[in-house]
Parts: sequence; C-alpha cells; structure tokens
Amino acid sequence: MSKEYRFYRFVYRLVAWIFYSILGLRVTGRENVPDGAAVVCSPHASLLDPFYLAIGLGIKHHIHFMAKKELFQIKGIGRLVRRLGAFPVDRKSTDVTAIKTAMQYLRSGEKIGIFPEGTRVAQDDAVAAKAGAVRIADRSKVPVLPVYLQRTKRLFGKVKMVIGQPYYVCDGSRRLTGDDYRIKAGELMDQIKRLGDGL
Repeated sequence: MSKEYRFYRFVYRLVAWIFYSILGLRVTGRENVPDGAAVVCSPHASLLDPFYLAIGLGIKHHIHFMAKKELFQIKGIGRLVRRLGAFPVDRKSTDVTAIKTAMQYLRSGEKIGIFPEGTRVAQDDAVAAKAGAVRIADRSKVPVLPVYLQRTKRLFGKVKMVIGQPYYVCDGSRRLTGDDYRIKAGELMDQIKRLGDGL
C-alpha cells in the first residue's frame, strides 16, 4: 500500500461520517464501480465535489483527481491535495505532463477523477464539456465511469449521487478525431444528466 493510499484511507475515515451524517450524502449504484482503472467523471459545482466522489465510491477505490494547478500553489492546501494523490493541470494549455501523469495512474490500474466541464458550474448545460476525459480514457483503453452528483447542496439536506455503468468510449474499430471526442464528451454529460433524472 502506497503512502498516498495510506493517507487517503486515513482522511477518508476521518471525514466520511461528516459527508453521510451532516452533509447528507446518499449513494446509489456503488456496485457499478469497477475494480481497476477507470476515468471517473461527474458534474462540478462545489469545492467539496472531489470529497463527495471519493467518499461515495468507497474507501477501496483511490481516485487521483486532476485539479487546477492554482490549487497546488495555496500554502497548506496544495500539500494536502498532493498527499491525497491529486495532480495539477494547467487549464490554459494542453498540459502534456498532466496527461502523462493521468495515463500512468491508469496503466497502474488506478482510477483518476476528471470533471469534464473543467470548472465549477451551477447548472446543467451552462458550458460545453471538454474532451480531455474521454480522450484519456480512450487512449488508455479504460472505461469511463459516469457519476451524477447533485449540484445544489445544503447543510443537513440530502445530496444524491448515482453511479452509472462503466463503458468504453470506442470499440477500437477506428481512431477517433478531435471532433469525435468533443461529441463523445457531450454524450457523456448527457448520460450523467440522465442518471439524475427523476430524483
């Protein structure tokens, strides 16, 4: 067990009861979480969303989140998120180092977390999804795990999470283009939205 994962488990046990008892996390579909590598994707509306996802998927699934590089420059917080296994990405450019880091984790059989919207968004369809998550999943030949996470959250309310079925972006019959990936990213967000319909 790596140092990252030991620390991750320690923090998980420390805060899980807060998310279930005080923040009202309610999870459906945890049985859909695959063992091994996957790209975990959900909507993003709150700074706490990575914690909701990590707690919701369960302690045995260590998610390495791709997070904006500015977060790592904040004293204390940067060190904490790095120790939890997160890694930085420069959102203003094609960050080759971040992509290589993500693919390395996936090759090692671990999960990475990417918010396809690329930033915090208060409502559905406010921004177009970026193609990075589906591109990395396809190039790494690992499944995408779509997760609906309720955007609006209230203290002592209920926050609903629905974990969907993992799926592969492409069947491998052909190499996808940039336009293909953008279409696939939109389809991913549509699928995530459908997971939350009727809740």
